[in-house]
Amino acid sequence: MADMGEPAPRTERLLAIIELQNAIAGAGMNGDEVMRFVTERAAGLTGATGAVVELVEGDDDVVCRAATGVAKSQLGTRRSQKSSPGGKCVAQRKPVRDDASGSAYAPLLHGEYAVGAIGIVASETGGFTDEDVETLRLLGPIISIALHRTRSYPQPRRDNTHDALTGLLNRRAFEERVDVELARRTRYGQSFSLAVLDLDGFNTANDRFGEAAGDELLRSIATIMNTHTRVMDAAFRLGGDEFAILMPGTALDGAKTFTERCRQYIHEAKLCEGTVSASFGVVEAVEKETFAALTERADQALREDKRTRRP
Repeated sequence: MADMGEPAPRTERLLAIIELQNAIAGAGMNGDEVMRFVTERAAGLTGATGAVVELVEGDDDVVCRAATGVAKSQLGTRRSQKSSPGGKCVAQRKPVRDDASGSAYAPLLHGEYAVGAIGIVASETGGFTDEDVETLRLLGPIISIALHRTRSYPQPRRDNTHDALTGLLNRRAFEERVDVELARRTRYGQSFSLAVLDLDGFNTANDRFGEAAGDELLRSIATIMNTHTRVMDAAFRLGGDEFAILMPGTALDGAKTFTERCRQYIHEAKLCEGTVSASFGVVEAVEKETFAALTERADQALREDKRTRRP
């Protein structure tokens, strides 16, 4: 997938949207989670520095219910449909590109009704294209369908498998998923790799910038992981500043290449003024390996990565 700030080629966008649909369907996300997930991907695919979802509330208002990047400050903002590009998109029930404000929107349609709009703002490439607008048009139904389903059929609570702060899978889900992959490795010989990571300098940054900034940093790490992992991969927050990525069908060399890219993405994000970086421990499962043995090797690889990177 293309880096943030650089629009993805058309074919890559279509494949990414298909993968996105499959991931959402497989994860059983609720409407709020789908909106957050899709806005993050919308920004990445189009090279926007921010993305929003605005929903119709009341007779003549739209309210920002999901936002990412530079648009985060808009979260919760209520506007008249007549005074915002997103509102005009809802009223007209068709995509709107506003070159004056540097934004583009596509409606969220359910049957005859426009229930809201998805928008992107501030392109780093000088303006949004027809292809960017088409990308939004294709992403719109993913949100519309999810909102209809979760409002019509309430979903069970997922607190037992997901981390409340970041939305990533939690330690319990991690242990269950690794056991499944180990069983598949034994039965079918299918390889998989595991990467564990923690954040160097996180505790110091948390003390210096405050807990709110620390929480936002952890959410940013989750966004990076969700944005750049494949549909078949799984990302976890194990606790504190410890994370993991499970990569089915990926050998060690491929897993190391991927984690080096993740390390670079985290570096480029300049989290807490660039005071926080990531260390990784990457291993490939071997035949008849136990959960304890695999995770101990990963932890050992993590310690070695820290040692070799220490000034």
